[in-house]
Amino acid sequence: MERRRLNAWGMASAVIVLALAGHANGAPEKADEILAAGQSVIYDGDTATARDRAIDDALRKAIEQAVGTMVSSDTVTENYQLISDKILSKSKGYVRRYTIESEGKQDAQIYEVKLRAEVASGPLKNDLDGTLAILKAKNMPRMLLMVSEQNVGQPGASYWWGGSSFTTNLDAVENAIINTWIPKGISFVDRQAAMGKFKVGPALSGAAPTDSDIKEFAGNTGAEIVVIGKAVATDAGPIMGTQMHSIRGNLSARALDLDTGRILGTVTVSQVVGHIDPVTGGTQALTKVGEKAAAELLEKILAQWQSEIGGVANVTLTVTDVPNASALRKLIHAIEEQVRGVQQVRQRSFGKKTAILEVAVKGTVRDLEVELEAKKLGGFKLEVEGSSANTLTAVLKK
Repeated sequence: MERRRLNAWGMASAVIVLALAGHANGAPEKADEILAAGQSVIYDGDTATARDRAIDDALRKAIEQAVGTMVSSDTVTENYQLISDKILSKSKGYVRRYTIESEGKQDAQIYEVKLRAEVASGPLKNDLDGTLAILKAKNMPRMLLMVSEQNVGQPGASYWWGGSSFTTNLDAVENAIINTWIPKGISFVDRQAAMGKFKVGPALSGAAPTDSDIKEFAGNTGAEIVVIGKAVATDAGPIMGTQMHSIRGNLSARALDLDTGRILGTVTVSQVVGHIDPVTGGTQALTKVGEKAAAELLEKILAQWQSEIGGVANVTLTVTDVPNASALRKLIHAIEEQVRGVQQVRQRSFGKKTAILEVAVKGTVRDLEVELEAKKLGGFKLEVEGSSANTLTAVLKK
């Protein structure tokens, strides 16, 4: 029998977090042995590749079984019950090791592997590894923050990206968001580098540019997600005749997916602090609304991504060099029948040998990319030339 650690199955599709986090009391984590079977179609006689994919399939099913015993009935929804083809959402599940019990061809086209996996698991909620798993499944998107800020005593908003005439920019809100999200595994675009590389046009000279203007600018910085917001701190005056001032911070923000133009989540928060110095109190109020907004917005973003990962995502696939409509029909049929996780392929347009398809798939763009390039589809091969979080561009070749 063959015994291997998880990294031996080293497939690009495996993005489940493997961090072993021991309990605070030093007790070893519980591990369960689970029997699971996986299968894969053998294409062009490639048994070795089919074997690897069958092992991958069996390990995913083992983890799915483990998660099924971990979640309570009142927290299970359709998205929680389903593991995406590649990750477990909101979990710290991982396969420590596995042993192959049996393997072989079931017929000329199917390879099957039965294995015994040792699966250890931790809390499902508020779990750092679960957050990282979702982020990895989304290819670790980078964030750009574009939050204008107006503290007590300032006549107008201060912002870094345009023609703000104010040199005092405390960045309280953006710093609060960064400090909250970095420990969660979120990465950010360096805005100083962005300012040096890209020219800001007139459309971005104000504190509240449009989403289309932001999308064009922020997309050039290398960010996939931009957080747009406006924060204001106001002095409500002395508290009951004392020298202490009541300072209120207000923040409205939204997260925009630059790839699709979709809003991932919005927040509107308010916090009150007391301070003898209104400006210092304003900074504290802005920091507090930044921290509160960061927690609420991240929860909404992750929930949105989790539903995509656990369910069906729509990927725009642009295929060039398609000779005719007949070839396109064969390609669409082959993708639906042969590519793992694909639920449906919808043709959006076809002209000048270029087809735009919408592929409904369980999994990630990266998973779809690997599958498309690995197989001969309708007598053709697809050579992927570019990808983003929700799009693929490929050339059709004989």
